Amino acid sequence: MKVRLPVLLAVVAFLVLAVVAARGSSSIPRGTAGLGTGFDPGDGGPPAGAPPVSSEPIAYGAGVLILVVSAAVLFGLAMLLVALSGIRFYRRKRIRLRTAVSDETVDSAEPWLARATERALSEMDRKIGGPPSDAVIAAWVRLEESAAETGVERQPHQTPTEFTAAVLAGQNADEEALRTLRTLYHRARFGRPGNVTEDDARAARRALESIS
Repeated sequence: MKVRLPVLLAVVAFLVLAVVAARGSSSIPRGTAGLGTGFDPGDGGPPAGAPPVSSEPIAYGAGVLILVVSAAVLFGLAMLLVALSGIRFYRRKRIRLRTAVSDETVDSAEPWLARATERALSEMDRKIGGPPSDAVIAAWVRLEESAAETGVERQPHQTPTEFTAAVLAGQNADEEALRTLRTLYHRARFGRPGNVTEDDARAARRALESIS
């Protein structure tokens, strides 16, 4: 997020204020302690022996006030620029995410569905030689990950399984194959050990191939 310039302006403003305040000087000449040469009492000046009147405190205070107000204005502008930069950054980020999802899923449902099922089949292949239930679970979990990558918002009442099934159904997946695969996943995930056989794993593979 590019917010360095506004922050730099705020820092510079405070540095200028600090330097001027530390110097404590004014460009207005100080008043003299006595009367200068050529002073004519008839000119309306102060009477002899009166203390000199200096305008330095007023001028100095006004200068400091101007600097404080200027620094406050610069700081406010800097914070405004920071906020606007942050808003633009997050908007651009959301647009990029939506564009990425659109390029992959909106233009055509079939490419995404084909890729999702291909990844699920690859997960099943990795589980060859192990318990058949592991292969079925791995395939469905990979489908859940692919569904989450679409950017579709999951509703609060939906479980990951329900959300994935809804996304697949929205991509025109074969309903019968989807129902078979989901049932086998439930058996593999929540059933007793050994409840899913090699035949069940092969049925899950056929369902995946039908979905794609």
